[in-house]
Amino acid sequence: QVGWDMLALASMQREETPDSYFETCLAEIEKRIHSAPNRTRHAMNNAVMAIGIRNTELRSAALAVAERIGKVEVDHGETGCKTPDAASYIHKTWQRKKLKAGAGKKPAARKKS
Repeated sequence: QVGWDMLALASMQREETPDSYFETCLAEIEKRIHSAPNRTRHAMNNAVMAIGIRNTELRSAALAVAERIGKVEVDHGETGCKTPDAASYIHKTWQRKKLKAGAGKKPAARKKS
C-alpha cells in the first residue's frame, strides 16, 4: 500500500521522473488491482487518479486503464467512505483545472468606439 501511495505522491511532485515510468506502473496496476489486498487496491486506485492528473499525455493513458479496470471494490469498514471512480475523478479534476485557468485570465480590453 505504501509503495502505491508514494507513487501517487511522486506523480504529482517529481516532475523530473519520466512519464514512461508511470506508464509502466499503470500497466502493473491494471494487471494486479482486482487481486490485491483491500488497502492496496485503494492505494492503486488513488495512484491511477494521481497519474491521470499529472499531465495531458498521462491523462489519456490513465483514463484508458481506469475504463478497463472498472469499479474498484474497497471495504472501508464501518465508515461512510466510498471509493471514487478513477475515470470520473480524472475528468472532474481536469475540468476544474480548465475553469481555474480561465478564471485567472484578465478580460480582453474593450476597444473604444
